Amino acid sequence: MDAAAAEKSGPVRESAPDGEDREAALAGAELLAGALEFFRAGRLDEAQEAYRQVLAREPNHPLCLHHLGLIAHQRGEHAAAEALIESALSAKPDYAEAMSNLAVVRRTLGDKHGSLAAAKQAVMFAPALAQAHSNLGNALEDLGWLDAALAAYRKAAALSPAFVEAHLNCAHILRRLGRTGEAAAACEGIISIRPDAAEPHFNLGNILKELRQPGKAADAFRRALALRPNFAEAHVNLGNLLQAQEDHAAAVEAYIQALALRPDLAEAHANLGAAYENRGELSKAIDCYRTSVKLNPDFLAVRAWLYHQRRQICDWDGIEAEEAEILSLLAQERNEAAHPFVTLSMGASALLQRQVAQKFVKKFEAPPFVHERPEHNAARKLRIGYLSSDFCRHATALLMAELFERHDKSSYEIFAYSHGPDDRSELGRRLRDAFDIFTDISPMTDEEAARRVKEDRIDILVELKGFTKGARTGIAAQRPAPVQVSFVGFPGTMGADFIDYVIADPIVLPVDQQAFYNEKIVHLPHCYQPNDTKRLIADLTPTRAQCGLPEQGFVFCSFNNTYKITPKFFTIWMRLLKETPGSVLWLLDANGFVKDNLRREAALRGVDPERLIFAPRLAPPEHLARHRLAGLFLDTLPYNAHTTASDALWAGLPVLTCMGETFAGRVAASLLQAAGLPELVTRSAAEYEALALHLAREPEVLQALRHKLAGNRLSAPVFDILNYTRAYEAALRRMWEIWANGSEPQSFTIAPGSQRALAETAKPPIARIAYRACPLCDGSDFPAVIAADCSKHPIYHPRLPPVMNWLECRNCGHVFTEGYFDGEALALVFAKTQPCQTVGYDMERQRPVSARIVERIARHMPEGYWLDAGFGNGSLLFTAQEWGYTPIGLDLRAENVRALKLLGIEAHCQPIEALDHDSRYSIISMADVLEHIPFPKMALAAAHGLLREGGVLFLSMPNMDSMIWQLLHANGINPYWAEIEHYHNFSRGRLYDLLAQHGFRPAEYNVSKRYRACMEVIAIKGP
Repeated sequence: MDAAAAEKSGPVRESAPDGEDREAALAGAELLAGALEFFRAGRLDEAQEAYRQVLAREPNHPLCLHHLGLIAHQRGEHAAAEALIESALSAKPDYAEAMSNLAVVRRTLGDKHGSLAAAKQAVMFAPALAQAHSNLGNALEDLGWLDAALAAYRKAAALSPAFVEAHLNCAHILRRLGRTGEAAAACEGIISIRPDAAEPHFNLGNILKELRQPGKAADAFRRALALRPNFAEAHVNLGNLLQAQEDHAAAVEAYIQALALRPDLAEAHANLGAAYENRGELSKAIDCYRTSVKLNPDFLAVRAWLYHQRRQICDWDGIEAEEAEILSLLAQERNEAAHPFVTLSMGASALLQRQVAQKFVKKFEAPPFVHERPEHNAARKLRIGYLSSDFCRHATALLMAELFERHDKSSYEIFAYSHGPDDRSELGRRLRDAFDIFTDISPMTDEEAARRVKEDRIDILVELKGFTKGARTGIAAQRPAPVQVSFVGFPGTMGADFIDYVIADPIVLPVDQQAFYNEKIVHLPHCYQPNDTKRLIADLTPTRAQCGLPEQGFVFCSFNNTYKITPKFFTIWMRLLKETPGSVLWLLDANGFVKDNLRREAALRGVDPERLIFAPRLAPPEHLARHRLAGLFLDTLPYNAHTTASDALWAGLPVLTCMGETFAGRVAASLLQAAGLPELVTRSAAEYEALALHLAREPEVLQALRHKLAGNRLSAPVFDILNYTRAYEAALRRMWEIWANGSEPQSFTIAPGSQRALAETAKPPIARIAYRACPLCDGSDFPAVIAADCSKHPIYHPRLPPVMNWLECRNCGHVFTEGYFDGEALALVFAKTQPCQTVGYDMERQRPVSARIVERIARHMPEGYWLDAGFGNGSLLFTAQEWGYTPIGLDLRAENVRALKLLGIEAHCQPIEALDHDSRYSIISMADVLEHIPFPKMALAAAHGLLREGGVLFLSMPNMDSMIWQLLHANGINPYWAEIEHYHNFSRGRLYDLLAQHGFRPAEYNVSKRYRACMEVIAIKGP
């Protein structure tokens, strides 16, 4: 909100021409001379009276009529001023000064064409009158004819080199034309002629600020203030500069100085409010915004932001009526632009959101770069640029980190253009490592940053900020890439011609919403929102007491930003508390006012304020861990939970939402649909309330939803980041093809699964790493014995070899595959978890089977730490916990490890050989694991070191000597030959020999009740 630049034009207060002096002398020279003296001294009342006395004697005196018009103009009586000056021109038609000032008055009245006509006449009457050319420039500029306006201003400056305003107007036009370097030179030129003038330094400061030269800009503002200490606008713009540098304390001082000079400067109050807001002093900020609006009731942008800040602190006194009035004002074409973000949490229609965005985005208009369409080359790598200030610990980054990491680098080069901070966080470092090129553009101007994008030959620029805090929309406005996309950051239209597409899905943005979007809608198959499946959840779950929660009672929670909470939904929540005895509502402690305001609102609705519990902000892993204590997440409307809904689902907490009418109010529904929980999506406030109450009263129903979420969470589309990335890349490729083929942007849909196989098979295949010797005896003679087709295996991947060749060592008789997989192949193998390996799968039937195993082991070792390597569905580990053992899980499937941690159980995602827990464990179980480890001897050696003396090792695996194995093999239906991650097949004898070699004494043999052909062995660690 920069203060206005120095006045660009104004009335000409000229002395009477010689001819008029003679006329005045005939009418009364002394009276007229006195009037002119009063006029020049600014004593307008005396001047007006003297001019009227002259007119009483000579009614058509042109100078008197002209000057009375100027006095009326200065007093705001513009219609009267126009009539008086026109009377002067009737008396003297070639009166150039009067005609020039008539242009000024008509401009003030909004008569652009009338102003232009008068200015042209003035220039024709007096070609050497500099002010007339300046006023002509004003009229041309108002009509948008910037090049012609620049020529007029330059003519005025040439006629009067010391005419400061003319030079400043030249600089202003050059800024609007994007020629900021020339604009700065124009200011420096007038400074050299008029070093005593403050205005050129002031305007130079504004230009240098745009050029991202904050130090020089501050020097220019301070020089302007040294020349004119009462220059309030210079204090304001210095404050703006300091605020942009996040020196909010100094910015506050600058604004206070401006207001000491001009207490009525509404803009300074608004900017002071912004500085206080950035310092977290919301009460002071709101007071400043209120003062600004009081001084200027038409300041709609500030009024809307004041409303938003009141929502932020949950100050709801008259808020619904205020919202209705603001929405009405925003719908009126004549009103100024407000910030589009404010409308997302209001009851604004999609149409109104578009109108607000279109009006707001006009201020970013800039000459676009031109791009030549290349010849289509499907094999060429596409260059994707991501523009954001959020490559740090931020909600957007928390969602997108893994998407950046999983980009197919054989088909795409990805560039980051960061105009935000480097917070030196682990997430920030991870993001920097994910990109091929990471460029910090924060020191660059918008023009320089756009030029960098263009020079990098970016094919598709992805705008991740939209109109959220920290956005630099001026970069994308110059269209530095031929295709530009809005994605994730802003859930609405940007209303801009320079954004071609918005990435969405059929729920958040149905095709019938296209009329309300400038961008063409692109549908991804499931949910538009990516999700990072590497988000850490702290192992330790805090207690209820540590979180301020009661030990008993149902916990409703909503960790949404507080501006999303509305009186309507809060009233529903309070009814839920009344209907659910002992329940509490768990909210985010967002600022210093929310507690008092919401507790007061609770009391007004007849609810004990102490039933509202407020959670302080924590680091993401700890925040996610405390979700385990809640029963149900309650969503908001018209602005849903977005990242917060993903957080809850990732942490295993069901989310109840109500679907809204606009993008921002439909995100949670999209997430729930993609998570396989559509039953938690309601379509009215009444349905929402009824279902919330039902779930709180029926714990078994809610528990079933929790189990369903736990089962779906790692396989459902919402967290299938690999499939998501392939579909997203398919969308980018389609956008590029449309442009490269010469077509205009068009809406389209990516079908589910349509791109994954194609994308994956396009990559080079991954071969097994061949065994150079028998992995058990180091023998070198191991001919092939059988080949198996593993392409039908549930977790087979097209990049892996479809045939498994099995070998048999002639020295020791061990049977093993021709090779094992490296890390890249294992990532593909373990990216997909079969249902039977999902934590919690079929627990009721698995529990008795696991109980028999635990019972046998307990006879040998009745207590202690139990490490379950490759714990799979967790049945054995959970059952061991029932027996009183302390369970620890080990698995290469990251999803399983996260699921176990959610339950408060220690778990590790690494091979057993990498575990550094010497002599910690009493029991190690390796159920169907040893045959899946490339080098079993290393695993057994590791197990021996991890067990305490006399510790128990439990193993299960197929037994090649069993009759079942032999029958399966004879009938060609042996499943173990084709198990993709299976490396070894053991006989009982060969296994016993291996155990003895590694310090174990077999103590018990059993036939497995879980799997065909499998044996179970209990061995004891010897000295």
